Amino acid sequence: MRIFRHIAAGIFVVFVFTLSGCELAEPSEKDPNQALFEEALEGIDSNFYKDISRDELYEAAIRGLFNALDDPFSRYMTKEEAQQFREGLGEEFVGVGVTVENVDNNVVVRKVWTDSPAEAAGMRPGDTVTHIDGEDFRHKSYLDTITALVGEEGSTIELGVRRPGLEEILTFTMERERIPNPSVTHEIFEIENRTIGYLKINQFGEKTAGLVESTLAEFEDEKGIDGLIIDVRDNTGGYLTSVKEILDMFLAEGELPMFSIEQVFAGTPIKEDYEASGTETKPYDIKVLINSYSASAAEVFAMAMMEKGGYDVIGTPSYGKGTMQIPVHLEDESQLHISAGRWFTPEGNWIHFDGGDMEHVQPTIEIEQNPYHYAYSVHLTEGEVLEYDLVSTKVANMQKILSAYGYDIRTDGYFDSATELAVEDFQEENDLPVTGKVDEATALALSEFLLVYRTDHETDTQLSVARDEFRE
Repeated sequence: MRIFRHIAAGIFVVFVFTLSGCELAEPSEKDPNQALFEEALEGIDSNFYKDISRDELYEAAIRGLFNALDDPFSRYMTKEEAQQFREGLGEEFVGVGVTVENVDNNVVVRKVWTDSPAEAAGMRPGDTVTHIDGEDFRHKSYLDTITALVGEEGSTIELGVRRPGLEEILTFTMERERIPNPSVTHEIFEIENRTIGYLKINQFGEKTAGLVESTLAEFEDEKGIDGLIIDVRDNTGGYLTSVKEILDMFLAEGELPMFSIEQVFAGTPIKEDYEASGTETKPYDIKVLINSYSASAAEVFAMAMMEKGGYDVIGTPSYGKGTMQIPVHLEDESQLHISAGRWFTPEGNWIHFDGGDMEHVQPTIEIEQNPYHYAYSVHLTEGEVLEYDLVSTKVANMQKILSAYGYDIRTDGYFDSATELAVEDFQEENDLPVTGKVDEATALALSEFLLVYRTDHETDTQLSVARDEFRE
């Protein structure tokens, strides 16, 4: 008997099956393919002019196996990558308490968590990681850098960062701690004498179903909600068991399943339906929010609520990933994630960007997000300045932030005189030297404004539409 945990685009489910009547063939001692591989390995090891280790060659060979599958969702994870993946689905993570983003392959701090080691040490949004434990990472990849940030709770890490406005590298020594990473957040909206619950599911982790259940109890028993908005935007997946348990809180028995999965065993497709166990649905209306980054478990959830529950789904078409993966754990704690099946909607549709019955979850109410929400932090290289007559994508991004701030200027990337005047006005309002040029200090102020802007519900077009649906 083998027990696997399945991921459908990041969805896990425990699935048990037996390999009856099957024997795994032992590899031949004279397997010509294996012999050829060993010859090639020996040839490189003996003759290549650069120093390369056997470990590097073996890892490259494993990655080559997955390249041959031509499947973007089957992959090999190192021990460090696998650890990051698991922590991403937990309610907390071990670290120093920063959220980072990839800007031109640089690790730029976007958020410093409250009461974290990073906050206590003095790190700030806009800091760019340059060194880790004394080693220069400025010419290494984003993945190499974030992998090096991972470590055990209680371990010490020394970070070197470049801060806008300062020439020298700042060094911070911190101890890694457990940082909260909630899969569920919630709040209440009062809309024209109606109480509407807002439930944001960031991922479908091991504890998510319990958190949703306790939040619903608070909403229903203490707040007496008249409606509910469930937001799965930017939710890229999670455990399938979690999705099943949460859907079962909203859907009832009937002709349609909540969803189905299909796998192939010994050449035969086997399909299994997942039924709702309840007899009643909620006495209030529900709206579901999705976007193009809603994938896998989020898509399973949205389609079940739409096709079986009859609820509106609001936003933009989803990512479109309908395959499932199984994690295979290797001896060195690395992992293989292998596509092994498909999931289907209640009406039997396969949603997949490549060959599916539908490429995406199509919202019942399609509405684009506020375009300024797609702006990103302004990151300048050392000594770089954005100024009059310059044309670049960085200028275009900076112009979008200024437009969100309230200035009526162009956003095509040309730094004209109107943009210069807007920069001067922004600098004056934020107690910065008034130069009309975007230096590192001004870039940091713009980035800090953007972070606040994007977390303001009033600027969220899609959420605003969902809220308006509950107006009498």
